[in-house]
Amino acid sequence: MLQVAVERVKSEGLLLDYANIELENLIRAAGVPRSTVFRIWPDRMAFIADLVRALFEADPGFEAGFDGETLEMLQHATSSPAGAGHSAEEKQVALRAAVRVAVAHNIVAVENSMAWRAYKTMSAALASGDAVPGGDEIRTLLGEIEDRYVDRMSVLYEKLNAAVGIRMRAGVTERDLALAIMSVIDGMADHRRINPPLVDRPRVVAMGPEGATEWHLAGLAVYGVYAAFTETREG
Repeated sequence: MLQVAVERVKSEGLLLDYANIELENLIRAAGVPRSTVFRIWPDRMAFIADLVRALFEADPGFEAGFDGETLEMLQHATSSPAGAGHSAEEKQVALRAAVRVAVAHNIVAVENSMAWRAYKTMSAALASGDAVPGGDEIRTLLGEIEDRYVDRMSVLYEKLNAAVGIRMRAGVTERDLALAIMSVIDGMADHRRINPPLVDRPRVVAMGPEGATEWHLAGLAVYGVYAAFTETREG
């Protein structure tokens, strides 16, 4: 049942009213016993909750925090970290290099992520209120997914901070940073779907000694959040 539903979401997406996730239709397509299905999932919302979990757990980008290519970019950007003996300015140059390449790629990669598209559909369903049944279940499910994602991202940011010689400012944590950056990426991706040229147009900005560099707008926004949440690690 889940395999058939995942393939359907891959080809059609997850519709806002879940009209393409009808249990009876999926039972016929999967060729499984009806009685067993309803013993496992008493209603459609129970099945959809397991389906969305399956979509996220099958997405390697969800487990790792970023898609594989973005992770490679981050690793390359921090392969020569600004550790002891480097100035605060050099550490910020290293951080900007990591953020600039990773975010520019990731903002495009999330559009092709089946898990991210399902997450946005569920969010839209929640925002629609009583128009779509299962609001409490959706809220619980999205909260669970966000907690898991923020936990993974906070570990990644902790490693990135150590690589470029910075730390969190007093009063905020890596989880706060992860949540803030996730919000920036989600909002930017929403605007990108509506007006891609407005968001994707390259911005050439001089941020430091590296001189004028081409940035994606999302990268600039994420770096602004990063700079506000962190400070140079002394010693």
